[in-house]
Amino acid sequence: MRIDRITLFSVPIDVGMELTRYVASQSIDPALDVLVVKIETDTGLVGWGEVCSAPPYYLPELSAGAREGIRHVAPVVLGRDPRQVAAILAGIAAALRGHGNAKTALEMAVWDLCAKAHGLPLVDLWGGRVAESLPVLSVIRIGSREETLAAFETERAKGYSRFQIKVGAGEPHEDIPTIRMVEEMALPHERIWYDPNRAWLVDDAIRVISAVRDLNPMIENPCESYEECRTVAQRTGCRIMLDEVLDGPQRFLQAVQDQVMDVASLKTSCVGGIEATRQVMGLAKVTGVPVRIEDYYGTGILLACVTHMAHTLPRTLNFGLYDFVGADLPMVRNPLPVIDGEARLPDDCGPGLGVEVNEEILGAPVAEMAL
Repeated sequence: MRIDRITLFSVPIDVGMELTRYVASQSIDPALDVLVVKIETDTGLVGWGEVCSAPPYYLPELSAGAREGIRHVAPVVLGRDPRQVAAILAGIAAALRGHGNAKTALEMAVWDLCAKAHGLPLVDLWGGRVAESLPVLSVIRIGSREETLAAFETERAKGYSRFQIKVGAGEPHEDIPTIRMVEEMALPHERIWYDPNRAWLVDDAIRVISAVRDLNPMIENPCESYEECRTVAQRTGCRIMLDEVLDGPQRFLQAVQDQVMDVASLKTSCVGGIEATRQVMGLAKVTGVPVRIEDYYGTGILLACVTHMAHTLPRTLNFGLYDFVGADLPMVRNPLPVIDGEARLPDDCGPGLGVEVNEEILGAPVAEMAL
């Protein structure tokens, strides 16, 4: 069995940014796309992967970089036996530094193909389920007290108990009453955290956190850099969830050693791809740090991949997945459902990712590489 073709497709996607600081601070609105990777073998097996590269003002990456990165490493993938996945991934790592967005899509497709070649769901190829189901987070839109409470009640009725609150879009002092209002609405079993999208300066973060210290809120990535987040954690003792500043396994270890991080949000493109994310997951098991496993955005292909990954961790280490499936872009015909705020791979999950890609919406290829 040999890999004989890699095909890339670009599908436009609309990602709403109206809840974050980027609406006010950016004048360029780049067109975003989902880069879908299709890997074929001479036996007819097909593997799928995807990545939605973040806007370059959000993360240091471009969609064009993902496409060209995959083009660059195609020669070390073509002609290989997909069951020899470790050797393929080693070749990719040796040929391409960085480019976590390219590695996310390509490595996802390689793993999907490998699992199909073995006739196993990906979770079983990775050792089997540890968690039986996984909590999914919901993002709450902040409005008036009545509007915010209604938004909570709507999501609670769907079974959600983990909520991300976007702050940082206005003046920092405006986030203080928001945090107080939300904490008053929180139920004892719920997990709630506040995400400024790195909008606060160190001084702003310390000022806001000091004003709500009695509530002990969790703040997600308050400042632009890791060093700034570390200063805030050390100066305030606040519970911190690190996100975009986690740029690899070494950074994860540093954050643990510096006692900066209570929860880690693992964006596969930031961390360095699927394999780097799995390495960090191993460290999370050793250090006991709960994780979110996701990427900037995606569709049902990404949701399937991160759900397989998350199932290999104990539930206590799964802080919450994000539901990437939207009716506006039906990338897969059988997306994983979110039921009562939980995601779970079906018992009869098919081999690989276990989802059927809707090839009708892919359009014409943007690149093809073949033996």
